[in-house]
Amino acid sequence: MIELQVGKKDITLPEKLSIRQYQELKKVEALDKDPIGFISAISGLPIEDIRYARKKDMDFVYRFLVQKYLGEQDRQLKTIIEHEGVEYGLMSDMTSLNFGGWVDLEFLTTEGVEQNMNKIMAIMYRPIKEKTKKGFILDDYEHDDMERRAEIFMDLPVEYFCGVANFFFNLVKAYTENMKASLEYQRTKEKALTRLRMINPLYHLSKLRAAFTGLALWPWLTRILPKWKK
Repeated sequence: MIELQVGKKDITLPEKLSIRQYQELKKVEALDKDPIGFISAISGLPIEDIRYARKKDMDFVYRFLVQKYLGEQDRQLKTIIEHEGVEYGLMSDMTSLNFGGWVDLEFLTTEGVEQNMNKIMAIMYRPIKEKTKKGFILDDYEHDDMERRAEIFMDLPVEYFCGVANFFFNLVKAYTENMKASLEYQRTKEKALTRLRMINPLYHLSKLRAAFTGLALWPWLTRILPKWKK
């Protein structure tokens, strides 16, 4: 965790841009033109506190947040993640997901992938029950457990979701094409999974580069943001 002092307040920030922070950023209209909204979404500081803070303090905070959270990201797929002392494994066999899990995935992708990233992650990553020579065995999928896990997963790095999104799409696409299911079932799944594949949180944030680098007040951004990978 990162400890940052802003005026007389101490704030604690995660090492990586979290799902919670990303979702807050998406709520800010015209993010590239609203440094106050950007700082508030990332730091959790009230808008009014930022608005009436010293410019010198906010310039430093703004520079730090952009450099820290809009820099180069790790998009590598992780088969095991650890969070709050618990190891979670990635579900690599879609046949192991029960019907309730499929129903939840369909609902979540239809309702909106970005607003449900933590819940989708909570379906794909479940506690490791046992490690074996070939890998690991996961807890069975339970809806109520997923809901509780989803709250915890709000603090996961958003880059974890980017790593699993394409993997998830390709895995389920292959499964639905090979299984003997109704045409309507496959069509429904394809629609949901296409929505998932098109979501790439880091890509959306990377679009801010051009706008941010156009801010004359912060010329150092032209050196930082080119590190962002599409």
